[in-house]
Parts: sequence; structure tokens; C-alpha cells
Amino acid sequence: MRLPDFVSHPRGIQLGLFFSQRVPPGIAYRSARWLAGLMTRLGPELVRILRANVGQVLGPDCGEDANRLVRQILTNFLRGYYDLFRAWNLPQEQMSDLIKVPPWLFEAMHAARSAGRGVVLVFPHVGNFDLASQAVAGYVPSVQVLTLPNPSPGFQRLNEMRGRGGAQITPLSPAALRQALRSLRQGGAVAFGGDRPVSELDTPFSFFGRPARVPSASVRLALRTGAQVAVMAAAWDAEQGTYCLDVEPFLEMERTGDEDQDIALNMRRVLDALESVIRRWLDQWFMFVPVWPDLMED
Repeated sequence: MRLPDFVSHPRGIQLGLFFSQRVPPGIAYRSARWLAGLMTRLGPELVRILRANVGQVLGPDCGEDANRLVRQILTNFLRGYYDLFRAWNLPQEQMSDLIKVPPWLFEAMHAARSAGRGVVLVFPHVGNFDLASQAVAGYVPSVQVLTLPNPSPGFQRLNEMRGRGGAQITPLSPAALRQALRSLRQGGAVAFGGDRPVSELDTPFSFFGRPARVPSASVRLALRTGAQVAVMAAAWDAEQGTYCLDVEPFLEMERTGDEDQDIALNMRRVLDALESVIRRWLDQWFMFVPVWPDLMED
């Protein structure tokens, strides 16, 4: 079973919750490094995917740097899940304290809501997405989180746990998108991942210099509702010893009068912001599916 499938499997969740309450952080973090090394030897397909993804970011001459980075990514991923499972047993107010949020974010969110405008929150798969959504939901009412469609039983369990912090978890569907439109028009917030290919029907856009079928829903929703777009990620900051919400400046959608041109123009701006965040925290980019499938054909 692949690592992402295991941690979202009911047994994986139960095991994670069990150990997170019984294993001290120091031991857990050292174990994460050991397990990451083991996975680099026993999970060649996962390593190949990660190396292809980070290799596109680093460039063609990344060589051994990419291999070291893959192991660090796996270490950080395991650490993050331990932290998440441990946090899910804390009261909500203590969960919110686990991540530093820039004060200006809530001022900006409040200003948008006071003006009757929504905000589309776009997250790359960097750091601890679930802790980020919990932190934002603790301060901002009416946060809807769009997740992958048709979730497995394990993902359904994860979504139930994600919802305990106040966010409304809605797997992607036409009904969920209609709900997102209503929420944004009423000054709410809608959050989802912006760097993971979801559908072969999505138009390719240049992402780190190579076409990728990343979702354009953030721009489409913002253009239809007048919402702003905010790219952010909750990354582990070793210097501060805590998770920090890294937020790019809010984006106002630019309009030319041509719908296709509006989408392409604003997607470039959103993807530039996503690239900036991912580059800063590349050792925490937990992208376990091929962003550029053609790279896997070599």
C-alpha cells in the first residue's frame, strides 16, 4: 500500500491516533527520519514520482540534490502527520495555538467580508494543510473546504476529523461548487488545493516551466463572484520551532472583457504565487502524484 493511501486508510488513521498519544515527539521525529530512509529503499515508485516533481522545480542538473530532498520530504510528511494526529486530540483553542498566523490576514479577511466579498484560499500541498484550515476556520466563519471527489472510507473519516475545527468539508461535486458560489457571494471563504492535477479535462497551464493540468477553479470562482484569491501554506519553520502560515498578497482578479483571456491571465498570477510558496518550502511539498505525467514516461 502506498504511503498516502495508508495514512488515509481507517487502520492507518487509527494507528496514527494511537501512537501520537503514546510516543513522545522526540522519539516520533527520529523514527520519521528512519522510516523515510526505509521508504526510499522499499517504495521505488513513490520515490520516482517525488523525484520527478521536485526535479522539474530544481532543474535538469539537480542530480543528488533531488535524492536528498526526496528523503527530507518523506521525513517531513511523517512528522506532519504525527503532529496532526496529536493535535486532533487537543481542544480547539489549543489547536489554533499550534500555528502562527500573521495578524494582517484576519484584518484582510474581515475587510473583505465587511464589503460583502468572498476570498478563495488556494493551498499548495505544502506543510500541514489540515492545521492551516483549522487555524483559519478558528477565526473566519463560513469556511468551505473542497476536497477530492468520491472519497474512500478512509478519506471520509479524515474529512470528519477535519470538520471538527469548524470548516465545512465538501468533496468536489457540482453541488459543492454551487455551494461555493453562494458562499463567496455572501462574503464567505472557500479553500482547496491548487497544485494537484485532478482531471484530464483541465486546460494545461505552464507550471514551473512545463504544462500541467492544475485546476483553474480558484480563478473561475473568483471571476464569477468578485472574490479575492489568497495563496497560503502552513509550513514547519525549524528556526521558530512551530508551524507558520505563509500567505502571499491577496490577488484582485484582472479583467479584459474576454473570458478565456481573463482565466489565462489570472491563472498565471495564481500559479506564480504557488510557485513562490513551493520554492520556499520545497522540502515540504507533499505531492505524491505526478504533476507532469510525461516525465514518468522516461
